[in-house]
Amino acid sequence: MLSEIRFEKCSKKDIDILTTISQSFYPEHYAHIWQNQDPSFYLNLSFSKKAFEKDFNIENIIYYLIKKDDINLGLLKIRKDELVQDYTNNEALQLEKIYLLQSSTGLGIGKKAMQFIIEYARSINKKVIWLDVMTTSKALDFYKKIGFATVYHYELDYPGLKDGYRGMQRMILKL
Repeated sequence: MLSEIRFEKCSKKDIDILTTISQSFYPEHYAHIWQNQDPSFYLNLSFSKKAFEKDFNIENIIYYLIKKDDINLGLLKIRKDELVQDYTNNEALQLEKIYLLQSSTGLGIGKKAMQFIIEYARSINKKVIWLDVMTTSKALDFYKKIGFATVYHYELDYPGLKDGYRGMQRMILKL
């Protein structure tokens, strides 16, 4: 199955697809962290048609659909040149979002996605990849196994987010 996974660079024509898949995967994984199981604040902030339109007007942001055959399994959002800590825009790439549909988790697709991102970052001469992850996320151990190290902690202040889920970690992978 993994050999069939591919990463398709998106354009504005893909906004409806990105919106639809996001409205599926985000609640599957994260409705429980929101009061009344209502993630609409974050869906509107990050995964609405308007949010995607805004992102596609920023040259630095790149989206990829994660696909198997013609089935959309998830997405990647990359900020190609995004400074972090001791690294400049030219040296650092941010993996801002990586999401899979629940049915696609645990199959090695996330590992393949990270290999894709690492290869991409190296191809454009980046020294580090960085990301932010919830302290309570199941993905935290996954990132540590790959070699990411935590460099900073902070808390989200989103309205409606349950208190036990505000903790975030910034992690860096040196290439």
